[in-house]
Amino acid sequence: MRKCVLIPLVLVLFGCGDSSTGPGTDLSGLWQFSGTFSNASLQVSCNATGTANLTQSGNNLSGTAVQQGSCNGPGGTIDNSGSGNITGGQLNGTSVSFQWDECSYTGTVSGDPANRMSGNTTCTIAVLGQDYTFTGQWQASR
Repeated sequence: MRKCVLIPLVLVLFGCGDSSTGPGTDLSGLWQFSGTFSNASLQVSCNATGTANLTQSGNNLSGTAVQQGSCNGPGGTIDNSGSGNITGGQLNGTSVSFQWDECSYTGTVSGDPANRMSGNTTCTIAVLGQDYTFTGQWQASR
């Protein structure tokens, strides 16, 4: 009889969640982030640091973010600071995705409890009436 009880107990203890984030991953709260993105044809590279305040409901994420940064190119340096809403966020296991303004972010969550995220970003930015794609990397921690 003990074998029947022990096997389900082992499955409950070790079969839920994964080793990198644990069961019931919650990304809600304040995160510090940094990132870079660029467009080679425009010879423009951008960087930013800031904070994001995330809210999680089930697997859905939303929130707000504030950043400070700059973009450098042949014409000089421009301010890349601002704030906005994080929308369309999803958490699926250790995979995370969300949108912020004209940028889409995908990445991986790690830590137990979850305290790190990192991944790739793709932004479509209009420059003089033409859309350009910028790509890069981001990371966040708390």
